[in-house]
Order: sequence, then C-alpha cells, then structure tokens
Amino acid sequence: MQPRHLLQFECLSCQQPVRFSVFELEKLNDCVKCTSCHKKYAFQDETLRRQLRKFEALCRQIVDSEEILSHTAVGIDIGEHHVKVPYKLLLTRLNSMLDLTIGDQKVSIVFRIEPLQDLPVKEA
Repeated sequence: MQPRHLLQFECLSCQQPVRFSVFELEKLNDCVKCTSCHKKYAFQDETLRRQLRKFEALCRQIVDSEEILSHTAVGIDIGEHHVKVPYKLLLTRLNSMLDLTIGDQKVSIVFRIEPLQDLPVKEA
C-alpha cells in the first residue's frame, strides 16, 4: 500500500498547502518541505509525532468504519425526550483538524478525506 499525503497545513511563508503523512516523517528525517517555496518544517518532537500518528490513525479508522457507523446512532436524552442522532450525520460535522502553534502563529493540520486525488491521472 502506497502512503498517501493524509495531513495538510498551510505554509507559513507562501500559504500553499503542505501535504504529508506522519508515516513518511522518518524517511524525510523528520522534515516536511513546502513544494512551492521550499520552506522546511521539522517534526522532531516525539510527543507531537505521537499525537499526529494517533490523529491520522483515528481519522483513518473513522473513514474505514463508515459502513458500520452509517447504520448506528448516538442516543441523546434531553429531559423526557430521547433523540437518536445518526453517526452518518455526525460524521458530516466531524471537524478533522488538529490546531497547533508554530512559533507565534496558529496552524491547523487537516486530515484530508480524499488523498487519492493526489495521484496523477493516467492518460490513454
């Protein structure tokens, strides 16, 4: 299975998307480079890397479990009323972002639901 660029954040220099997978970080010497301006971002903090791995794995599992989750619901009791909210609806509202501070700037790392769009289209 080929690793996909499942995580993305905006480059602090040029605001272009920087896409990566935490599973590629070791191969890249813990560095990710913006493909537009070539600014490098180091992910050397082991706690951060562990949290990114957990975040990516959680998001992958949610997407992989959609078939099961689409047939389940969360029950919410409000006073005497009981409401069932389908997981499918909750998943559409899922905020799959991890907010960080790099230097003095806020950065949101986003889990990309459709990384297959990164693959080049084969021409006939």
